[in-house]
Amino acid sequence: MSSPSPVAHASPHLRKPLATQRGAGGEMSMMFFAQPDCPSRFAHQDQHRIKGLNAETLARIFLPTPSWLLAAEYSPLRSDVDDSPTSIFFSLSLSIYNQVIIASEWTEEWFFMNGRVHPYALAWEVEQQDGLESDIGRTVLYTMPALIVRDEGCQPVLPRLFASMDSFPCVPPVVSFTGPIVGPGNCLLRQDLLPGLDTTQLKCCGFIQLSTYLAPGNPDKTPFRGFHPFQVFVIFPIHTNPWAILCRKMTERRDSQFQTNTQFVCTGKVAGLLDHRVMAHPPGFERDYVFIVVPDSWTFLDKATTTITATQPALPLSTPPKRQTSSASSAF
Repeated sequence: MSSPSPVAHASPHLRKPLATQRGAGGEMSMMFFAQPDCPSRFAHQDQHRIKGLNAETLARIFLPTPSWLLAAEYSPLRSDVDDSPTSIFFSLSLSIYNQVIIASEWTEEWFFMNGRVHPYALAWEVEQQDGLESDIGRTVLYTMPALIVRDEGCQPVLPRLFASMDSFPCVPPVVSFTGPIVGPGNCLLRQDLLPGLDTTQLKCCGFIQLSTYLAPGNPDKTPFRGFHPFQVFVIFPIHTNPWAILCRKMTERRDSQFQTNTQFVCTGKVAGLLDHRVMAHPPGFERDYVFIVVPDSWTFLDKATTTITATQPALPLSTPPKRQTSSASSAF
């Protein structure tokens, strides 16, 4: 597997987590196909990358590029310039108890997995393991985005292709999340670098704030326990079908539905990675993945509804609360 090696920094890229999830958004779950290396099992809990998950390895995920993202008006959004599927790499933490690890069953084999994803880079302090006595006890920063796959979240698969398919997989990762909107694209994208995106399209995209709760095996080392924030870019590509039809009412609005602090609920596909250069406020590290997500189902929650839901007492299960939403079924 051709992959980036862990980075050893003289000046560590360390992020302080948030103490509370308030305003930071929820977590992102992801279903995906992956090719891992052979996992390494940890002897002690304080070595765990993620507390309770006793094994870790490097995993590669492919992002097939949809045809709309190759069009001239949308292609400047991409971090990659060629047409081939994007390969992205993660530190994959998983639980392997009471099971013998056989390298041939793992290395570059295909797996279907379901877990949580933190697409921004995290830094773990790990001991140098290169066999040199002079380096015994020396630590480096292992810096990678993270996948967290718990029990029953991993299944080996045998790829099978149609004659019309060139490569596996053809299905992109599917993500689900809920979080507050940071703002619309016409405020948070550099329009000078995106000349093909008109005003209407820039209103039909935006950034969502999310976070991942992480607890490393050793709470005194990075990444420290807490809520680690990140952002995701959501876009409705309204100049191509089926979104030109599905999002007609969205395009006819005078303002953007991506209003700051409005809660956004989404399940969608990861179309690719957003180029940091087109962001008005890019993340701080080159290995931070900013997912481009195209919703399959979505809801813009009314601010009034979320306020009422937060203050009113819980209702009996037999009478679920009603809510006013703008969604794929009600507004498009």
